[in-house]
Amino acid sequence: MSSIATGAKVRELRSNLHISVASAIGMDIVSDRLPVGELIPSEPELCARFGVSRTVVREAVKLLASKGLLKTGSGIGTWVLATNEWNFLDPMVFSWVQESGGAASKLRHLFAFRSAIEPAAAAEAAQNATLEQLYAIESALEVMSSAKTDFDKWVEGDIAFHTALYTASNNVFMAPLANLFRQYFQMSFRVSSSNFHHQHCLQEHRDVFEAIRARDPAAAYAAVRVLLDHADQDVKAVLSATTGADE
Repeated sequence: MSSIATGAKVRELRSNLHISVASAIGMDIVSDRLPVGELIPSEPELCARFGVSRTVVREAVKLLASKGLLKTGSGIGTWVLATNEWNFLDPMVFSWVQESGGAASKLRHLFAFRSAIEPAAAAEAAQNATLEQLYAIESALEVMSSAKTDFDKWVEGDIAFHTALYTASNNVFMAPLANLFRQYFQMSFRVSSSNFHHQHCLQEHRDVFEAIRARDPAAAYAAVRVLLDHADQDVKAVLSATTGADE
């Protein structure tokens, strides 16, 4: 094996190692085993715990800092930042929160955020959507329509519908939100849809599409508000029937 290939292999291994270490520490943080404001173990302690080099530990800490979980101060150490600094839209952070069992409590925060943004995105889509983008929304609606009792297919169509809606806004700040929201969409749609009535939910989505196709921003805005209000009620009903839904 050439020295170049060997070097690439070492870098790949080290990359995998630092992600594994970051994931373990990240889980400790979101699970509150490393509470907010507390210093994390020192480099030597982390090296001993994970059996890795200082370089790997430093790369792991740097990764967590980039996601808003940690901050390092010269001569002080590295400590856990307040939760309002965490990037909950980051896929890795979301996966740790989900694995720790804390994702459900974030759904209400997501709905509050979506309620502020998504109606405006629909209004923008009514003004700016291309024919191709309208077709993407309609295609997602057809998937939902054909799902009937196929729950997984319904969720697939639901995610595609809202993703296409954000994209169709053609707003450089709104359109990227669809990809950022994707993992939360998957969980929130599964929770809200577990309490859904197929024809009623389908009609609400159809109302959104028809308003966008009619190039009626006010109607699109209002239709999304109705859809989100009902979905929020469904989420609250499901979460109130389960345990561990603390905000």
